[in-house]
Formats: sequence, structure tokens, C-alpha cells
Amino acid sequence: MAKVVTAMEARQNFGSLLDQVALRDEEVVIERAGKPLARVVSVNSSTTGRLDFRDIGKLPNAIWEDR
Repeated sequence: MAKVVTAMEARQNFGSLLDQVALRDEEVVIERAGKPLARVVSVNSSTTGRLDFRDIGKLPNAIWEDR
């Protein structure tokens, strides 16, 4: 579960948030007026949920059959 902080909290405690993300592999969601604006995750995190062209080998083989 991601930690949720306000934009003001993020600005005031940015170094601490970076430590939480980098050293503890936590995820931080920054919100303003109760609406999520950004998500801070480690560059080494495998929980991004996104694939790029280098991850094509992770796609199921069924997608590429019969083509």
C-alpha cells in the first residue's frame, strides 16, 4: 500500500520521502486538494506495472501465435 502525503508535506520532507522510496522500496503518492497528482517509486522497483519495448519477452506467447 502506498503512503499518501500532501504536496505541502512532500515539499517539506522531500529528503525523507526519497529515503523511504530508495532505501525501503516504498511507494509515495502525492496529492493536492485530495486528488492524487504523482507517484514516487524507486527506479529499481519492479512494481511499476508498465512494460516498455525491452520487456516484450515478458508478454504471453499467445499474443504472437498465428501471425
